[in-house]
Parts: sequence; C-alpha cells; structure tokens
Amino acid sequence: MNMKKVLILFIAWCMTLSVAYAQQDTTQVKVKYLNSFDAALKEAAQANKLIFVNCYAHWALPCQGMDRHVFSNAEFAKWLNDNFVCLRLEMTDPQNRYLIDKYKIRFYAHFLVLDSEGNLVHRVVGGAKLPKFKEWIARALNPNESLTGMDRRYESGERSVEFLRDYIEVLSHTNETDKQEVLTKEFLAKIDTSDLVKKENLEILFFFFFDVNSDYYKYLIRHYDDFIEENGKEPINRLISNLNIIALLPYFFSEEGYDTFDIDGIKQIIDKYLPADDKVFAYYKAAKARGEGRVEDYISLLQSYKSELEDRVIRDADLSLTSCVKKYPETKQLIESYLKSRMNEYQSYPDILRAYEQALFMLENEGKGVKFEDCSFDEALVLAAKSGKLLFMDCYTSWCGPCKMLSDKIFPLKEVGDFFNQHFINIKMDMEKGEGKDLAKRYKVRSYPTLLVLDAKGNIVHRLSGARPPKDLLVLMARALSEETAYAPVKAKYEAGDRSPRVVVEYLLNMRLTGEMGEEMIQKKAEEYFQSLSDEQRLDKYMLYFFKNFASDPESDMALYFLKHRKSYDKIEQDMDPEELLLRIYFPALMNYLPEANLQDERLAHLIQVIKDAGYVKDKMTLGYLVNIIEAVGENNWKEVKKIYFKKVAKMTDMRGQLNLDVLWNRLWVKTPDSMKAEVIEYLKAEKAKTIEPSIDNYEMLLEKLQQ
Repeated sequence: MNMKKVLILFIAWCMTLSVAYAQQDTTQVKVKYLNSFDAALKEAAQANKLIFVNCYAHWALPCQGMDRHVFSNAEFAKWLNDNFVCLRLEMTDPQNRYLIDKYKIRFYAHFLVLDSEGNLVHRVVGGAKLPKFKEWIARALNPNESLTGMDRRYESGERSVEFLRDYIEVLSHTNETDKQEVLTKEFLAKIDTSDLVKKENLEILFFFFFDVNSDYYKYLIRHYDDFIEENGKEPINRLISNLNIIALLPYFFSEEGYDTFDIDGIKQIIDKYLPADDKVFAYYKAAKARGEGRVEDYISLLQSYKSELEDRVIRDADLSLTSCVKKYPETKQLIESYLKSRMNEYQSYPDILRAYEQALFMLENEGKGVKFEDCSFDEALVLAAKSGKLLFMDCYTSWCGPCKMLSDKIFPLKEVGDFFNQHFINIKMDMEKGEGKDLAKRYKVRSYPTLLVLDAKGNIVHRLSGARPPKDLLVLMARALSEETAYAPVKAKYEAGDRSPRVVVEYLLNMRLTGEMGEEMIQKKAEEYFQSLSDEQRLDKYMLYFFKNFASDPESDMALYFLKHRKSYDKIEQDMDPEELLLRIYFPALMNYLPEANLQDERLAHLIQVIKDAGYVKDKMTLGYLVNIIEAVGENNWKEVKKIYFKKVAKMTDMRGQLNLDVLWNRLWVKTPDSMKAEVIEYLKAEKAKTIEPSIDNYEMLLEKLQQ
C-alpha cells in the first residue's frame, strides 16, 4: 500500500475515534438545510449566496459524528446559515447519484461549496472539530483563498514559497493526493534542505512525504538534534512514534505480509529515540506476536494494553481476529471465547455489541459463504475459462460502508455462498489499489460497491451497483445467468433497435440497478415508450412488469391506463396479480392523505374519481373500501368508518388487502373518537385470531402500539 495514503487514512481513522459509534441522530442539528439541489440553486441566485453542500451517507460514521459534534453547535450553525444556502443530500438516494460523478465524491464525510450555477468553489473531504472546520469552510468566502481561487492563482503562475505552503494546506483537505505531491515537490525544490527543520514546514512533510522508508524520514533521523532544537523534543518524538505506528498498523491488524516486513528495523529506531512508555512499543509487541502466529500472546497483549491504547483501537484489533482463523484454524475456539468475554464489557453499548456479534457470525460461517480466489485478475479469467463458469468481481474500496456490509454480513452466508460458488469464479478487487485502478477505468466503475459478472475473456455480462439484502442480491445476480435479463445482452438488443416490451423493461431495469440512468430519465423514457404503443401492444403480458417497475405515479398515463383496463389484463396469462400491482400504485398514494382526508384537495378528489370510474368502489375491492374510508373520515363520519370495517372489511376473503386496511388504524388513531377506541381494539383482536402467519405479527405490533 502507498504509504502516503496509509498516512492519510490513519489520520482520518484517528480523527473518528471519538465518533465511530455515534448514532444517526439529526435531532440535534441546528443547520437549516434544504434537501433539493434545484431549490438550493434557485435560492442561492436569489440571495446572492454560495451553497454549502453536506454530501451525506447515512452509513458513514464520520457523517454521523459531524452531525453530533459540529452541526449541532448553535453558533456555528448560525454562521453557516447566515453565509450560505445550506443543502444536505443523501448520496445513496438514486436521484442524487449523478452528483457523485459530477463532483467526484469518493469519501464521506464530504462537503462542497458551489456557486448559484452549481460550479465548484471549494471542497473539504473528511471532518474536523470546531473551530478548525469553520476555518476550512470560511476560505470559500474569499475568492483568492478558496480551492478554485488557489487553483486559478497557481495556473496563472504564482509560485512563492508562502503561496505554495498555503495551497498545500488547502489541498490537504480535498484528498487530491496527486496534486498535493506535485506541489510539495515544487515547494521542497524552492527551500533549502536546512529549512526542513523549521516549524512551518514540518506539517507539510508529515502529511505528504513521511514514511519510514522515505528520504525525508532518514533526513529527520540523521538531523534529529537539529529538529529537536527548532521544534522541541515532544513534537518530533510524537512524529517518529506516529510514523512507526503507521508502519506497524498493517501487521497489528493482520498477519498478511509480515514475512517480508522489517520489524527489527522498527525496533532499532524506537529503542534509540523513544521513551520506553511510548505507545509505539505496544503496537510493536502486538504486531510481532500476531505476525509470528502467537495468537494467544496477541490476545493477552491486547488485554494488557487497555489502559495504553484507545478503546476503539483495541476493539478493531478484537474484530480483526476473524482473519486469523483462516491461517490458524486451531485458534477458532480461543478467539470465540475471547470475543464473548469482551462482549460482557459492552452490555450498555448496543452498536458495539452488534459488531462483536458480527465477528462471531463470521467465525461461525467461516468457509460456508462465497469463496473468493486469492489471485490476480488474469489468473481469475483463466480459472473461469477452465471451469466453464462466469467470473464475479466485487469492486470495492476500503472506505465504502456498503462494501464492508456485503463483505461482513452477506457474502459469508451459506445460501449466498452456495449460489455464487455454483455459478461463478469469485474475486474481490480494491478499485483504488494495484491493478484495481486500471480495472476501474476499464469497466467504468464509478460507484461502490459495483458487482461485475464477466465472461472468460473479460467482457461484461452483467453489472449491479450497491449492496442488497441476501434474497434481493440472489434474485438480481441470477439475472446474469440469462440473456433475457443480463445487462450486456439486453443493452445490445436495445441499442440495436429492439423495442419489444420485455427488452425495454429489462433495459430500463438494468439502467436503474447500475445507476447509469437517473430515475427522472428512466421515468421519461418509460413514459415515451408507453405513448408509442398501440392498445394491442399495451396488452402484451410483459407490460405488467412494465407497470410494476415504472408506473409509480398514480396520475401518470401509464397508471391510469392500467387502472382503466385492469379487467383486460386479468385475461392475460401471466405470473403477476394485476390487482396486487394496482394496490402497489394507488394504495400508498391514497393512504398518505390520512388521517386528515381533505376532500377539497384536487389531487385526492381526482384519484377518488378515477378509482370510482374504474369500478373499484362498486366491485367492493380493497381500493374501493379505501376510498369509502377516506370519504367517511373526510366527512368526520366515524359511525360510517366503523360500519365499513366491522361489516365489510371484516368479511373480506383477501387477507392481504384486509391487513393493509386494518393497519390504517395506526394513522387514524389520533382522530378516532375515544368512545370508539375500545371497540376497534376488540375488532382488531378478532381479526388477529382469524388470520395466519406472518400477518399475526403485524396485528400484534399494531395492537401493542394502539394500546400504549
């Protein structure tokens, strides 16, 4: 691994120690955020302000930590609200994915400052405490000190030592490591070697060029006394300690690569320059024990270092023990016993307990899940050719939360392993390291995780973006096994002009699953396709799948046509229930009008009328009863509401429809007259007694909530 990147990752890792187990809690946030990109652009133009964008990922612990420790600060929030239009976007939302590529967002926490036309002004990657974070963002308000301002000054030829030092400081918060390296080389070429010892230059060296194998580190060791004289002993010793901890970290958390690591060289330096109580010695002893396979000694050292090392460091080391079992299977029982004992210390910390439970889960499922080959990409292609299987490649990054979720919780499952091992040769590839960088360019991997299925020649067969629960993942990956659904063959048919319903459905579905097309564009193309069809073509059996996936707007022409012609679709032989499909479209839209049910609302009135026109109220189906309920609530006629439920809904043979209607009491309860509530509870108990699993659980949860 590139040591400059290790250093940056280590700093970020240390910075999150205090917030790593923060809950996603936005109730303390004082910043007044918009949640629409277009609305923010409009308001920024009107207010003549820049836009502060919090590029949020709910799974990213640093994002949660910034909410708790920075954006909850009332004084800072006021400053932010006064100086910027503030926008917060959940980057996992499909409608925001295009911004990830547009603004090159790869790490979280991530903050942008844009002008009213959406042009980048400033960027900060990673969080920081106040007042440091405010200082970083405040640079955006000065056109000469913002990131783009510094870029412009550099491009115009400004090269003073002071400017380069300031520019490097700005770049240190943007993760632009390549540009940082270029500028740091320029900076170092401009100063005399003897100036390296100066305080103002030490931070630049520390962030971008120091590792224990660099010439600059060797210069530090040779001129140790000069550095001490200029900076004092404490910061220089801390620097030497941190750099050696960085060198030891990979072997503190893993036994991989230890055989070629010069740990004795580390020992010589720390013995010579650092006091015996420096924490680097704890890392050294533990790394040596783990690398030599002395797992029991390693565990004992972890227990003895609880007072010397941060609790998070010890926990991460605990959780990394699952990898030891692969190399030293005889240690499984020892590690299981140790992890269970550690759990007793965190009974009041549910998040930490879940992490240990996950580690035990991985130990239990060791060898049962997806078998990933330890080989190069070309070697994997050879294995695929020999086996006659497709090649599955998990494209991940070290910082990606959903990637880790797949790796830790999904891929180890037996049912997932059974499917993947049967159909694929499997490899994992970090897209930011080694050959992963070229593979990311070759296959245009822009979001993580990306799951690729390739043939033995390396051609794409199927692709999928994002993590999924086990059952959903298996369904979506099974699409790779058929030319009717797989990404590449379907795309080829579509681009060749095939506009049969099935090809269009599968093409648009694949565009959604890969994130290659935004939801707005998918809906537009679906609507255009629908309008191009004749009535006869619209009755193709695959149009039901079309409606299922793309007719989400209950007032769209697609949905209204389906509603009007539902009985025609009943006559078509297919695997899908048209009635259930219509409920998916219209039930949520109508349900959201409860408990107020303002019958003067034009949209609600229109939805009720089209459902009546389609005969649903007359047919006394689920949608018809829902319309009856909404009308009765809107007229404040609770006697009629009770009659609909007790006399009509109670007699339904469609248990799913009945459950959907009964669950509406959760919304209606705040408006329900107190005199009627006891009767409703008895009604729901009777419905629970009549139903079957899993509906019983739904009724139990509903009753529990209503009776609180």
